[in-house]
Amino acid sequence: MKLCRSILLLTLSTACAFAQAGIRFALPERTRLLEDQRVDLVLEARNATAGTLVVTANGVDISKLFGGPVAADLDCDATKDSAWRADLVSFSTPGWVRIVATVDSTQGRLETISDIWVQPFKKPEKKNAILFIGDGMTQAWVDAGRIVSRSTETAPGVRGLREGFFDRLLEMDRMPVSGSSMTIGQDKLIPDSAPTATALATGNKTFDGAIGMFADGTDCGFGSGAVDATKQFALDNPRVENIAEYLKRRFGYRIGIVTTSNLPDATPSAFGSHTGDRDMAFEIVSQYLKNPLLGGMPAADVFMGGGGESFNSTVRADGRDMISEFKAQGYQVVRTGTELKGLDPGAGKVLGIFKEVPTTAHASRVRPASASVMNVAYDKLKLRRPGSESLPNFNDWNDQPFLDVMTQKAIEVLAGPDGNQPFFLMVEGASIDKQSHSNHPAGATWDVIELDKAVGVARSWAAARKQQDTLMVVTADHGHPMVIIGAAPISDADYFDRTGFATSMTSPRGALSTTIYKDVNHNTRAAIPYGSAGGKTGPPSVDHIDVYGYFGTPDYIDADGDGYPENVATGGKGTVRLAYGFRTGSHTSSSMPVMAQGPGALLFTGAYDETEIPLKIAAALATNTTDLDRALEKMLYAPEFPKTPGK
Repeated sequence: MKLCRSILLLTLSTACAFAQAGIRFALPERTRLLEDQRVDLVLEARNATAGTLVVTANGVDISKLFGGPVAADLDCDATKDSAWRADLVSFSTPGWVRIVATVDSTQGRLETISDIWVQPFKKPEKKNAILFIGDGMTQAWVDAGRIVSRSTETAPGVRGLREGFFDRLLEMDRMPVSGSSMTIGQDKLIPDSAPTATALATGNKTFDGAIGMFADGTDCGFGSGAVDATKQFALDNPRVENIAEYLKRRFGYRIGIVTTSNLPDATPSAFGSHTGDRDMAFEIVSQYLKNPLLGGMPAADVFMGGGGESFNSTVRADGRDMISEFKAQGYQVVRTGTELKGLDPGAGKVLGIFKEVPTTAHASRVRPASASVMNVAYDKLKLRRPGSESLPNFNDWNDQPFLDVMTQKAIEVLAGPDGNQPFFLMVEGASIDKQSHSNHPAGATWDVIELDKAVGVARSWAAARKQQDTLMVVTADHGHPMVIIGAAPISDADYFDRTGFATSMTSPRGALSTTIYKDVNHNTRAAIPYGSAGGKTGPPSVDHIDVYGYFGTPDYIDADGDGYPENVATGGKGTVRLAYGFRTGSHTSSSMPVMAQGPGALLFTGAYDETEIPLKIAAALATNTTDLDRALEKMLYAPEFPKTPGK
């Protein structure tokens, strides 16, 4: 499965057939590290079973770091192969490092060369960093969150969106610097959340499904219906230290991992674990408590999210009671939103688990059969779902916190009683992605608003500090093919109707079946053709209006002023809703928005690969950015430069 993929990506590879002996390092071609960032160096020899190894780094002999050779069945092709390994190697001199390996074997002298770029990071300025990740949050989703939440009335009869301008933009919009990041995967044009989260955490790309590890020659031995029996092949890959581990190990930073998904899901796990398969939830939770790159110390001081079943001794294949083990390490465990609100900010370590479902171990024995993500903001608000969107199931977890409260408490705990402990915090709004997979625009849009409120909490906290010492970055890991196609006048009766009717169409790949609901003009999926003004298309009795041709803007109402529109008709208003168009239920490789504020924020302007983001965060933390910050301040406040309405 990963045979040719791994080979093509790594330096000086031999052909897939391996007709000749050859050696290579299991590293991406463009490996980039911070100064003293740790990585495992694995040298693989194909058709070479013995010999003397010599490895140099910029001419310095580092051979003694390597153990081996050991016999290895690389690529599952039954040839005689071997491997050498040096764990947790780092380079203290910034710049290019050329690693040359030679093996004098019975097949002759074999040589391979890998070049690694090392970015300087001597000692951090006293700064914090908060990285917000809207999973699947394309610019279109940011736009949807803005239109829905900022088009409401700011005064009776006065809408916040008038003549094409907003009175007030989103919190993330109001951050002064913006850019865009490219998200193409190492081995796929359209990646999943594991490699993209790894990119955001380590500054390096990896293969689809991997967390904090690079591909190697034994990947082919993993899985094939015997996941538990072959999991060693998903754990022997070369690991690369992520930015959270790096800051904690080198400089004593406190670390927070906060998500609305289950805690061992792909995005949070990239900041606290290492595995070749994102589904290994039991292993990921174990590594959270005893992180292998931190000498067995916990990966973070604050964990918050769902996924309690992966901590449960009755579900885990190894029978470990992870809640008790976390408590034994000094973690205060909170299980409800009420408990979280009452949490003492002086709590040193916190494990917040706010959702769990009754389940058993999956047949693979490496994860639960079911994983619980926290309920989305729309459902926590107890709003009525549109007819085409699934009804919520809380599984009796009716007191779940909102992401802004989770973020606020995480910041308070991480910063410490005096507020001066340096910290790195990752906050994920996870279900923008999960609701996009099922083409549920209400569920996803209100989660954008929830994430934005969390951004607002961080901005307010940072603004209140004497020193402007907190860098905040908002971005996404990958995209979803949602586009805003207009505004849709639709009555509550049609909008909430759940009857629907089935239809199908044929294609060269077979029949496509779908259910059409009366909210079709608000949520137009790929199977439904666009209509024209005054006409009908599609199955009988389904009116399709031209949402592009509609004059006017949505008129959502926020009657209680909590920032979340109720999405229901009120006083004759609230029936013009945003119209969404979905192409598929899968990811895209679109470039993602990036917004930044705080010391070093100007580094985040422009277009770049998403692997740049942790490197830019590191540069901002390690460097005196006063000149950059002054330039940005002048651009923002000098009267001769234009100002953005609502910003």
